[in-house]
Amino acid sequence: GGASGDSTKGEDKQDRNKEKKEALSKVVIRRLPPTLTKEQLQEHLQPMPEHDYFEFFSNDTSLYPHMYARAYINFKNQEDIILFRDRFDGYVFLDNKGQEYPAIVEFAPFQKAAKKKTKKRDTKVGTIDDDPEYRKFLESYAADNEKMTSTPETLLEEIEAKNRELI
Repeated sequence: GGASGDSTKGEDKQDRNKEKKEALSKVVIRRLPPTLTKEQLQEHLQPMPEHDYFEFFSNDTSLYPHMYARAYINFKNQEDIILFRDRFDGYVFLDNKGQEYPAIVEFAPFQKAAKKKTKKRDTKVGTIDDDPEYRKFLESYAADNEKMTSTPETLLEEIEAKNRELI
């Protein structure tokens, strides 16, 4: 009985992987011209299939000489992904100098959509001057500073006095 139990486990795992593969919806279009802007790309991609996520990254100079722009798009319909890939995988984009950049369309390695940055302001911004601990620190800092304001001459005198004590 144990052998047949193992084979069903294997099939379950395969089915699960198949489901996962079918659920991919976010694609990346890579190797775009470094000078391409988000607006220019969106113009090229018209008519754009229904999507709920579009993020554009301009070229990354730290990756020289492989400085390409790229964009991530999350499509709502599976059929649109195939049509988009057929239309733009290998599509040649031109930069402003006429250099050719054949694009690559593939599933994004990370399928989740990045969270939008919250626009909520930090409530503590600009309140440090009212903070009692900070005020206490400023007072002690000012007091320490008064003690330590020494000119090179006074420091030299102190050193000479110590040296005299040692002799």
